[in-house]
Formats: sequence, structure tokens, C-alpha cells
Amino acid sequence: KRYPDLTFKAYTDTSVWVKNRLNLVTSNILFGLLLVFAALFLSVNARIALVVALGIPTSFMIALITADAIGYSLNMLTMLGALIALGMLVDEAIVVAENIYRHLEEGDDPETAAIRGSTEMFPAVLTATLTTVFAFLPLLIMSGKMGMFMKVLPVMISVLLLSSLFEAFYFLPLHAKELFSLRLPTRPSGGREDRFWERAKRRYGRLLAVLLRHKKTSLALMVVGIVAATIGIMKVTKFQLFPEFDAQQIYLNGKVNINYKLEETERFVTKIEKELLKRLDKHAVDSVTSVIGFKMNPDMSFETGENLFQIFINLHEKAPENFFDRYINPIFSLEYDDSDMVRKKRAQEILQQVRKEVVEKFKNIEIEGRPLYEEFNAYVQQAGIVSHDIEIAFGAEDDALIEKALHRVEEKLRTIKGVVDIADNAHEGEGELKLRVNRYGQRLGFSEAYVTEALRGAFLKAEYGKMFNRYGIVRMRLEDIRRNGKTDLKNFPIVSPDGTTTVRLGEIADFIYRKGYVKIFKEDGKKVRSVYANVEKRILTPSEVMEKIRPLLESLKKEGVDVIVKGEEKENKQIRKEMSEAALIALFLIFITLVWMFNSLGMPLIILSTIPLSVVGALVGAKVMGLNLTLPGVMGLIGLAGVVVNDGLIMLDFIRGSRNYDETVKKATLRLRPIILTSVTTILGLSSLIFFASGQALILQPMAVSLGFGIAWATVLNLLYVPLMYAVIYRVKDK
Repeated sequence: KRYPDLTFKAYTDTSVWVKNRLNLVTSNILFGLLLVFAALFLSVNARIALVVALGIPTSFMIALITADAIGYSLNMLTMLGALIALGMLVDEAIVVAENIYRHLEEGDDPETAAIRGSTEMFPAVLTATLTTVFAFLPLLIMSGKMGMFMKVLPVMISVLLLSSLFEAFYFLPLHAKELFSLRLPTRPSGGREDRFWERAKRRYGRLLAVLLRHKKTSLALMVVGIVAATIGIMKVTKFQLFPEFDAQQIYLNGKVNINYKLEETERFVTKIEKELLKRLDKHAVDSVTSVIGFKMNPDMSFETGENLFQIFINLHEKAPENFFDRYINPIFSLEYDDSDMVRKKRAQEILQQVRKEVVEKFKNIEIEGRPLYEEFNAYVQQAGIVSHDIEIAFGAEDDALIEKALHRVEEKLRTIKGVVDIADNAHEGEGELKLRVNRYGQRLGFSEAYVTEALRGAFLKAEYGKMFNRYGIVRMRLEDIRRNGKTDLKNFPIVSPDGTTTVRLGEIADFIYRKGYVKIFKEDGKKVRSVYANVEKRILTPSEVMEKIRPLLESLKKEGVDVIVKGEEKENKQIRKEMSEAALIALFLIFITLVWMFNSLGMPLIILSTIPLSVVGALVGAKVMGLNLTLPGVMGLIGLAGVVVNDGLIMLDFIRGSRNYDETVKKATLRLRPIILTSVTTILGLSSLIFFASGQALILQPMAVSLGFGIAWATVLNLLYVPLMYAVIYRVKDK
């Protein structure tokens, strides 16, 4: 209003992105809660469901207070962590509430049932929660950017699980005692839930009895089949660091020759801008912004220089792309606004158009027989962990050998479909003059250091002091009067170190003209040059590209070139190392916890043996959902270890001490309902993230898939494999 002659327009409003991301996660959480509640009310007594449901907001409030106290804010990752833990939150409450109700059915009054039911389950549920926490917490050992990015997940999940444990043994018995006192403690038999669970128990009991009669054969076939399936599916499983997800910006950046000034670079970039605005769909692109003299890399590092540029293509919000986004998200979002949701294509699809119609066109422009753009990249910003998908450094004593290695690798990469943005950092800089003192100069006492010092005084402005006048600070600088003269550099007069002789510079020094590199890069003290590229993940993964060029890299090593693999391949090696360490720590902590509970070595080993057998479920889930195995997926596998143990130890805690098959079957059927319910609620809590993930939620979809499908398969293992293994090891007889 103060400037009526000016028009103001916001070309990028990141608050919209933040708001829509939070809407997406909160709607996922609320919808997951609705599914969990529905499953409870449909499958168990309404009062049990209500007791369990009351505990979820209580657990969340405790977790939020705790997270704030230890310094964690509400953001995408903490909320996604809450979404991952959503289904697990009710596990403890279901087991405790179901056991309290079992005592009510056996005739105890509500107060006695609440006390007996909760205290009876305390050791098992405490151990189950600790094993899950111990499965996630070792992920905190991850280092570097990866650790900073992902460590919030195990912390948030652990806080939520411990909050739910506190709720299950402090608030839940109070809720149960009051709610179960409202009516008669027993319910009429023959209700719909009774009939469903009675039929399920009978069928499960008959199946388990058949397997127990042929326990060794059944166990052997089960284990061999699962191991064979696991090995087979692992051979065809690909790995990439992170899954691709949609974004609100496409980045273009690059560099022209270093001799171009800022204004010249700006003229080149203006032509690119006009081409982008002409070719891109207005319903997809909101605006185009450029910065000259600056370049941002995919790992969020940046460079400055007059020959650098960065272009931001700002996109409209993505239009709803699945059932959840279209119908569920508007209902459960806290502040839904679809006014900008007009983009039909994903950012990656628009990126392909930009590469094909713009980047390739400008890359082919030449000036004086040399490419105008020494580097021109286009990418969608992802997690920002690595700078490039492929990055390989080469070192050697001979610069020519390094350049030859660079060109050979670049040519090989160009033959691989799906490899894009191939470039290197072996760019020539401005012309350089190198001076070498000859024998005549050496006899006169000249050295390179002395000559450099003499020329510095002539050609560099030096500040010798400061003083004040009525205008402020006055800087005193001195420079040689011959600095801008027309005298040829070879005729520059220079006095010998002893002050007795004055000679021309050309008499005592050899002149060597050459072009050096823009920058010197070093790795472990050695000069190196790097080649880098990006990969279209829908076609192949960086690991597959490295396999294709590995023979060439091996031949370069034999020729005397040092090859240093960086990029995603380097991160993959680090991840495998740290994930292996985290898995070992998790298994050790889980084992110690189980030994403490069972006071035995045999029973913990039975439960631990279910962990490797449950991996096949997660791998099959990734294949079914069309996903590669990723870092979040591997984190899900490690977390799966703790979740799998939960139901296993509850089953084993009930069946231990069984003397015959009938007793084993009878005790196992008592655990059917809580095991099924905890698995179903956990999977339902993850379902929206498994099947309807979009935007940045796609980062954690592989973790949800690993947990969801892994838990589904582990339920079968805990119901069948655990009783069979117990019967074989402890020699349970028929009669």
C-alpha cells in the first residue's frame, strides 16, 4: 500500500510446502488411528477396545512432552517416526487389556482382574518393549550426514514405545477397572466376536496339532523353504541409498569458462531462462529463479565464482495422485488447501523434459571449438546425503595419465543407458606464467622466492598503514609506477640480492606459459581429479553402474592410476558396515534381555532364530510394492528384529513347561488373539504409509514396507514355528 506504483508478487512460498507436508503426515496418523480403533472394535469386546483406545492419546502426550524435554521439535521426520510407531503403540495395551479381560471372564472382580492381569503380563510386556527399543536405538551409531539425517527416527520411536509401556501399566489398569465395573464383568457367550475367535482358535489348534505330530519333518521343511526363498529373493534385490520422492523444485546449475565475467555469465543464463519459460507447462511450473555467481550441489554444499550459475524451477503443488490423497487427506488434514495443487506430472518427469529439450540443446553450444558450458547439471533435490550418484577420483604423478583415465571413464559412462549429467572437475583455469631461474640467474644469487617477492611489490597493491582524516579511515597503499606500463615483462628491471647488479628479468629466468586447473583437489595429500554423474533410478541403480564400469577401473589401477570411489557407492559401503554393527548390537541387547526374562539360554535362542527367518517377508514386500531395498528399508529390517521378538516371547512365555502336545496346543491358542491383534493393529497403523505414501513420505515408505510385511510373515512364524521349535528342542511328547 505504501508503493501504489509497484506490483508485488511472491514467486516462491515455502510455507505452503511445509503446511502441505504436515497435512499429509497428520492425516496419515489420524487415518491410521481410525483403522486401529476400527480393528479393535470389530475384533474384541467394545470395552477392551475403548480401554486400549484411551491409551493412544495418553502415550502421544507423554511422548511429546519427553521429546520436547530432550530437544526434539515437531518436524517431518519426528512425525513420520510417530507414524511408524503408531501401530506398535497399542501392542502393550492390547496384551495387558486382553489379559485383564481374560481374568474377568474367569470370574475375578474388576479390581482383582486389573491387578492380576497387568502384573501377570508385566515381565513379558516389559521385555517385549525393551527388545523393540534395543532394536532401534543402535541405529544411533550411524555417522556423518546419514546419522544426522536419520537418528531422529530411532529416538522418536523409542520415546513413543516407552511412553506406551508406562501408559499400559499405570493408566490402563485404572481405565480397565473403572470401565469394566460399569456392567457385569462377564459378557454373554455366543457374541459375534466370541464366535469368530472360537472358530479361529479351533482351526489354529487343529493345524498346530497336525504339525506337532510330525514336528521334526514340519520344522525342517519350514526352515529349508524359508532359507531357500530368502537367498533366492536376495539375489534379485537391488539396493539404492534412498527412494526417489517428488519435490517442489528442479535445480539446474553449471559453469562456463572461468575467464567469463559475471555479466557475461548472466547473459548466457538469460537465454536458458527464456527457453525454459517457452517450453515448460504453465500448470506445472510456477516460476523460474536464477542466481549468478553461485552453484549449489546435491549434498547442499555450494561454490561461488563469476562463471557459476544456479537456476531454480519452482513447481506448483502436486495434484492428488491416489485414493488417500484424493479423499482421505482433505478430511483429516489440519489445514487443507488445494488451491495450488494443479501439477499433474511428478518432478522427475518434468526433469526428463528439461534434460531432453533444454540441457542437451545448450550443452552442444560451442565457442571457438570448445563447449560453452563446461558443466551443466539438472536434478531434483533429494535427501542431500551425497553430492552425486557416481563420483570417482583419479590420482597419478602424470597429469596426462589422469586426464586419459577421466576421458575413458566418461566415454564408458556415456554408453550406459540411464546415466546423465556426466562431468569432471578437470577444468582449465586462466592462463598462468611460471618463472624458473636459469643458471646465469643462480650464479648472480637469484632464486624463485626472491623473484616472486620482487614482483609482488611491483604488481600487487600493498597496504602499509591506516590514518584518520575528517572523513574517516584513510588506507595507505603503495604500488610500483611500472605496474601498468607498456614495458614487456621480460624487460622488467630487477636488482640482484646483493644489490650490486641490475638485470632484465628475461636474462635470469625462463618463461613458461601454460593453463593450470581452476582448482586443485587433494585426497590424502595427493592431487586428484574426479568424474561424476547422476543416475535415473527408474532405469538402474548406482550400484549397477559401478558393476558395469568395475573392469575398466581395475585396468586403470594396473596402469598406475589411483582410483578412489566416492558418491553413493562409498556411502553404501559405510552403511553396510554401520548397519552390520547396529544389527549385532541389537541382537546382543535383545539376547541379554531375553536371558534375563527366561533365565535360560535355549528359549532366547528359539526367539532369536525367528529374526533371520522373518527377513523374507520384508523382501517379498519390497518386490510386491515395486521398491528397491534402501537405507530406510534396511533400518526397518533391523527394527523388525525387535517387533518380531515381541509376539514370540509372549507365545513362548505361555507354552513353556508344556508336557505334551495337547497342553502345548491349549496354551498356544490362548495367545492367538493377542498375537493376531498386535500384528493387525501394527500393520494397519503402517498401511497408509505402505500403500498411499506420496511426496517426502516416500523416504520412509521402504521402512514401513519392511516392518509391515515382515510383521505379517513373523505372525505366521510365531504361531507355528515357535511352538514347533520349542517342542523339538525340549522334546515335548504326544502324551
